[in-house]
Formats: sequence, structure tokens, C-alpha cells
Amino acid sequence: MVNQKKKLKLFHKIFIGLFAGIFFGAILSKLGENHPLTISIAPWLQLIGDLFLRLIRMVIVPLVFFSIISGVANLTEIRKLRSIGIKTLIFFLITGFIAISLGIVIAQIFKPGEGVQIGEIEEGSVEIKELPTVYDSILTLIPSNIFEAFVEEEMLQIIVFSIFCGAALLVMGERAKPIIDLVERFSEMMYQITGIVVKLTPIGVFGLMSKAIASFGMKIFGPVFKFILVDYLANIINIAVFYSLILYFVAKVNPFKFYKKAFQPWAIAFSTCSSTAALPETMRVGTEEIGMPQETASFILPLGATANMNGTGIYFGVVVMFAAQLYGIPITLGQQISLVLTATLLSIGCAAAPQTGLIISIALLTDLGIPLDGLALIAGVYRIVDQIHTSTNALGDLVIGTAVSSLEGDLDKEIFNHGGMFANNEKLKASK
Repeated sequence: MVNQKKKLKLFHKIFIGLFAGIFFGAILSKLGENHPLTISIAPWLQLIGDLFLRLIRMVIVPLVFFSIISGVANLTEIRKLRSIGIKTLIFFLITGFIAISLGIVIAQIFKPGEGVQIGEIEEGSVEIKELPTVYDSILTLIPSNIFEAFVEEEMLQIIVFSIFCGAALLVMGERAKPIIDLVERFSEMMYQITGIVVKLTPIGVFGLMSKAIASFGMKIFGPVFKFILVDYLANIINIAVFYSLILYFVAKVNPFKFYKKAFQPWAIAFSTCSSTAALPETMRVGTEEIGMPQETASFILPLGATANMNGTGIYFGVVVMFAAQLYGIPITLGQQISLVLTATLLSIGCAAAPQTGLIISIALLTDLGIPLDGLALIAGVYRIVDQIHTSTNALGDLVIGTAVSSLEGDLDKEIFNHGGMFANNEKLKASK
């Protein structure tokens, strides 16, 4: 009888790294920033976290570029691309609209801004940026120089260029086959590299959380605890209610089974505050566990990692109401509707980068004429709330990918019901 040891799954290791980081960071915070141990260890924790994030950034641009070209080129016909593209965009807009509206409603019910004392605000600690117009948001989708877009990591511009490349290969037909084969090899190579990087996630998470808690201490959860609770509650309701309704009625799958399969990419996004860090695992789960076609997953999921920001949209709604409540400023129904429309476009158009939500919320408050002092409170805990935003974003990508696949009649229910083992067996058969 062979005694088999049960191996820890990646998300188990990630959560071990997360809680170990919180525990270790709390010890350093208790010792104080001037303690010799803190002074000697903190920079190394920062290095671990920064190295991990750099590794993620190293692979994400070529991964998205080759994945989308491969996905579009393998859709077999332009009509299929148009059908999937339109459905995906509609879902992005609808789910974004619902998420922002939900954030406003929950913030109005629980009023997180009432009774919060604002301390001294350091001058210049909050940067004000102008709110982009709809014209600017649309114009910036098209790169004026694709090489500059690659260097600056302008993901939406890279995605648009990738879609054009894939569509061109699709139109070329048989002549494009050698190029498509080469692109697929590059895509496969990037998956192998990202697989190596993803295995390092628990170590990176430990470094990131240790440094965050060591710097801010457990007091980070104090002054705006009600804001954190309201923000988390709105995201949980969005997942439990709206995502589940889409899964049950549109995708026609069991939401509980879906969430069990999607937990690992959710955990990566939650612990790293990065949808792009979760992307390789999101794409694996989408095809091997949920049953999306490879070409559909390669198109929707990288696009969603940049353009589908439901959790960030919820934050926009909550933070505007929070700041208005701090000063007793009433937000009219017309202003709320305008906020929802503007924030929906911004949540789709804003870059998938750390602190982006904070910067965009500054622009929204400036546009509404609400003082920015309250955001200094939020800035201190932004990483904590950004964890639930990012994980909601990543989960939403899988929800929309599943729904679109189901509407297209391409979702493999056998894979969904039997999991990765069935998918791997099918791959093995195909390779023989």
C-alpha cells in the first residue's frame, strides 16, 4: 500500500504566505520602525515583494500580446470575433454600471463617512488629476506609436493592436498559418514562464504583506474601519447576488461549483492586488476547470484583466459618498447618475495598475467639487480595500468569460462538471 502525501494546493500556500506576512509584519510593527531588527529586515521584505511584482510585470505584456493574437486568429471567422466582442463589451458595461450603483446604494444605507474624525492632512500628500473626458478615454485606446505603448505598458493600447493583428491573420486565411503557428508557440512559451513565476506567489505575498503591516501597523484597520467594512460588503453582495445571477441564468452553471473552481485565481488577485498577476491562473482555470474554449479565454480574460473593473467601480461609488458624508455635502440624484455613467467608462478605461483606483477617485471628487482631505484617510488603507476590489475584478473576468462562452454555445459542460482531470485527459488523447 503506497502512502501518498497530500500536497498543498497553490492557494493554500498563498494564504499561508498572506497570514504569515500579517503575523510577521505585526511583530515588526510592535517593535517599531527604529528597532534594529526592523531596520535590518524591512528592506529585504520590500525586496522580496518588489522582485515578485517585477517578475509579473516582466511576463504580462508579451503574455497578453501573444494570447490575444492567438485567440482572435483562432476564432475561425470574423463573424465569431464580432459576436464575442460585442457580447463581452455589453457585459463589461452592464456589470460596471451595476457595481458602481451598488457602491452608491450601500454607502447611502450604512453612511461610512458619518462620525469619522479627519486628522491633520500633510500638504501635497494627495495629488489632484483632471477627470478624463469620454473623448479622451476613447482616443487613448488607439496607440499613436505601438512601440511606445509597449515600453509604457499601456495595456489597453496593446490589446487594441493585438486584436487588429489577430483580425488581420484571420482575414489572410491559409497564408497566415505559419505566423499563427509561431504566435501559438510564443504564447505557449509565455505560459511556461508565467507558470514558474506563479509558483513564487506565496513568497511574494509574504514579502508584500509583511512590509505593509510593518509600515502601517494593525492601526491601519482603525480610523476608517467602517469604510473598509462597507467597501467589502458591497463587493461581497456583488459577487453573491449579481455574479451568481449571471452564472445561473445566463451561463446556466452551478454558481457554488463555479466559485470553488475560481477560488485560486481569486486568492492570487486578493493577496497580490493585481489582476494581471492572477491572469495566468485565471486562464488555466477558465479552460481546464470551467470549460471555456481556448480561443475565447485567450481573448476575453486578458481583455478583462485590463478593462473589466467591477470591484474598482464599487470603490468609486463608495468613496465619493464617503467623502461627501464627511462634509455633509448632499449628492443629488442627477449627480449620482452622472457619477455612475462617468465612473463606468473610467472603470473600463483605467489602467490595471496599483493605486489607479485611488488616483481616479481623486479626479472624480475634484469633478464634483468635494474636498479631498478625506482621501488621506483612505490612502493609508488603500491596499487593504484594493485587495477585495482586485479579486472582484478577477472573478468578474471568469464570470463574463463563462457567460459569453455559454451564449456562444461553446462552454464545455463536461469539463465544468468533471474538472481539470477531464480536461487533462482530453489533452492527452488529442496529443496521441
